[in-house]
Amino acid sequence: MNQCILGIDLGTSSVKIVKKYRDGHIEKLKNTYVEPLPMGWWKSILELLEKIDWKEVVAIGLSSQVGTYLVNDEEVISWNKGVGKEELEWWKTNYSRDKFVEEISMPHPDIISYPLPRLKYIKKHFKNIQKICQPKEYILEKLTGEWVTDAYSWRGLANLKTKKYSSFFMQKLSLEEEMLPVIKRFDEMAGYTKELNLKNNVLPAGIPVYVGLNDYYAGLLGMGVNRIGQMFDVTGTSEHLGVLQREIDINTSLVSGPYIEHMVHYGVTASSGPSIKYGLKLLREQELDLEKIKEEKPPIFLPYVKGERAPVWNADARGVFFGIEENCSMEQMAYSVMEGVVFSLYHIYETMGKPNMDKITISGGAAAIECLNLLKAEIFGVPVEVVEESDVSALGAAMTAAVGLEWCQDYEEITKEWVKINQRIVPIGNYQEWFKKRFEIYKELYHRIEPMYEKWREL
Repeated sequence: MNQCILGIDLGTSSVKIVKKYRDGHIEKLKNTYVEPLPMGWWKSILELLEKIDWKEVVAIGLSSQVGTYLVNDEEVISWNKGVGKEELEWWKTNYSRDKFVEEISMPHPDIISYPLPRLKYIKKHFKNIQKICQPKEYILEKLTGEWVTDAYSWRGLANLKTKKYSSFFMQKLSLEEEMLPVIKRFDEMAGYTKELNLKNNVLPAGIPVYVGLNDYYAGLLGMGVNRIGQMFDVTGTSEHLGVLQREIDINTSLVSGPYIEHMVHYGVTASSGPSIKYGLKLLREQELDLEKIKEEKPPIFLPYVKGERAPVWNADARGVFFGIEENCSMEQMAYSVMEGVVFSLYHIYETMGKPNMDKITISGGAAAIECLNLLKAEIFGVPVEVVEESDVSALGAAMTAAVGLEWCQDYEEITKEWVKINQRIVPIGNYQEWFKKRFEIYKELYHRIEPMYEKWREL
């Protein structure tokens, strides 16, 4: 029988399962959450597990969103809930970058969903705390009875060199280690499945379940990011642009920290997905004639429709069209939206110090939009490679189990076997000066109108 490994990814709104078979082919399942969390997660997974032929399955790997916290398996503080701002400011006021690097192996980014601000908030607002975990640990315990995590899912509290929670910060939080899941290596076996009676099926006991990673790192695995200098772009509701490096950047305003065998340096937008969705409403054709568009003088768009994270860090920012002329068409405005999204990524790249790169590897839902990929190739000036598999976090979860199970020797070998490139877009290179001038207006425009955002919010 053809054996397979399940990769389960618990996302923001849905659960995805990739069944990766020994002969190389993939089958996929997806289910959205319809019931209150956290039981909504578990019930959605059970509905998918009902459809599995368990005689084929030899292992399970897990991945999930992080920044969402459960208190005593019930209270859910979602990753996008706006709590922890005061706590983040407290931590960064009282401790230096050097102290953070010493304790958590990285500078602490300006992200309120990281463990230190959220745990401080939880300690302040919750009583009788017995246990705190994130979604992957909740599901893993449901499957195996084991309460286990990996260090990368607790970036910001775990020391990523020792793979242990920072005893210093745990003491400052007045947290006992027993309140948090036990840390194991991400491709280590967490336990075996318990027998579960499903509606018309049975999940048998004894299938090994591997610890897995947070959805972001699992996604990097699933898109084959494993080489120093490799630039990547993970599209979605937010968009992650980054690069693998040898050392952390202690002075960055972005995120820089350990990623498996290397260091990862990246920035996260807040509005790429919503802006792209808005742009597609306007766009009638997805083919771009750049020469024609250049002659038409399209407006410039700030894509901050839901505020912005890196690199401007302004939750009050909103989308702006600049330079609309009387004959401005829907197509021109749609182009401007797409260009603005890519400019926001280039702004992150510039903030990184413009590291050398030879290509950009792209994954996620927006990777299917050809005009967007063309703009990325042209504006960054390097080829863009789109990975074949869209559910890269679920594939990455399966990869951790495959290496743990010794289907493959290491992640370099499994990347060669499992990660395929679907499309390669090479830049023409005739528009660099035009893009450069527009990008400078784009940046200056934000700084000129930044004081107006607060007034807009108050209004």
